[in-house]
Amino acid sequence: MTHTTPVPPARRRRSVLTAHAVLAALGGLFFAGSFSYPWTNPEDGTVGAGALPRVAGLLLLLIGLGLVRQEVRAGSVLEGDGHVEESAGHTAAQRREISRKLVVVTAAMAVTALLIPVLGMLPSLALMTLFLTAVVERMPRPAALATAAGVLVVSYVLFVVVLRVPLPFGVFDPVLWSTL
Repeated sequence: MTHTTPVPPARRRRSVLTAHAVLAALGGLFFAGSFSYPWTNPEDGTVGAGALPRVAGLLLLLIGLGLVRQEVRAGSVLEGDGHVEESAGHTAAQRREISRKLVVVTAAMAVTALLIPVLGMLPSLALMTLFLTAVVERMPRPAALATAAGVLVVSYVLFVVVLRVPLPFGVFDPVLWSTL
């Protein structure tokens, strides 16, 4: 005779609902903000600066709304958690560390957004990756540097070379340097 543990009934979780609503709101903000950029480049008809944030923002908005709807209608049960709140099983010090990381990551994202007009998209994302891996996750410095360099290279190849998406270059913009 086999013994199976009954799965607790699903219920709405405020933390899960909030997380999904934040995802939907971020998607809506990216989608709305994308309309200040062209869908295509008027010179050559290639993909414009508004295409990626518009598509990604719309997808994130729709997925977030779908997840909110699912959570409101059916609730959630995460496998293996016994249907307890996420903070259960953590000491007070661990909960403080998790909260600290959340605040630091959110601040890093805001600082990165402010750096994009100055440094450009790819260097800003690489610096954020370096900060998050080295400081927040405390990876060894060589691994953090390799991860940031990998993000920079993969992003450059994907967005600049393959998709030819015009990204903000900030101070690295060749047009800026050609006028000097």
